[in-house]
Amino acid sequence: MAELDALRTEILGRSASLIQRKVRTYLCRKRFILLRLSAIQIQALCRGQVARHQYEEMRREAAALNIQKHLRKFLARKAYKNLYFSAVSIQTGMRGMIARSELLSRKQTRAATVIQSHCRRFLANRRYLRLKKAAITTQCAWRARVARKELRKLRMAARETGALQEAKTKLEKEVEELTWRLQLEKRTRVDLFLIMMLLL
Repeated sequence: MAELDALRTEILGRSASLIQRKVRTYLCRKRFILLRLSAIQIQALCRGQVARHQYEEMRREAAALNIQKHLRKFLARKAYKNLYFSAVSIQTGMRGMIARSELLSRKQTRAATVIQSHCRRFLANRRYLRLKKAAITTQCAWRARVARKELRKLRMAARETGALQEAKTKLEKEVEELTWRLQLEKRTRVDLFLIMMLLL
């Protein structure tokens, strides 16, 4: 009986040790599984966080690229508009400058034509006046010469007869008048010549 109790105690002891070992193994396994599950969950959370962070970074980068693209388009459009308006302003300025230059050239041509016309008229008038004065001077000199000739004839005839005294007096007056006209014409010619020299 005592042997049976001892055997029973031994078997119970072994069974208890085995059960404890099994329980410890189970608990360790369970703890390992829990730790593994926790690690997997933590890894999943970390991967999710990393993925979300990467996605956020990619989204921000895409947004930044999109903003840069739109900014480049805006700046390019603005630069094109500025260049276009500058080109239009330059073209307008060039057209205005060309138009003003053409207008000035036409005015200068017109002024030169007017000056040439006045100059031709002045030269023609001066030539006409010179010819007229020369003709008048020649006529006066010729008339004075003819009158002096006639006067000499009359003086010679007056010695022979007193009837020609009146004609003599008349011719003397005519000679004096022609001489005065000749002197006046000479003075007028000199005055006109001085005026023309001042005008040139």
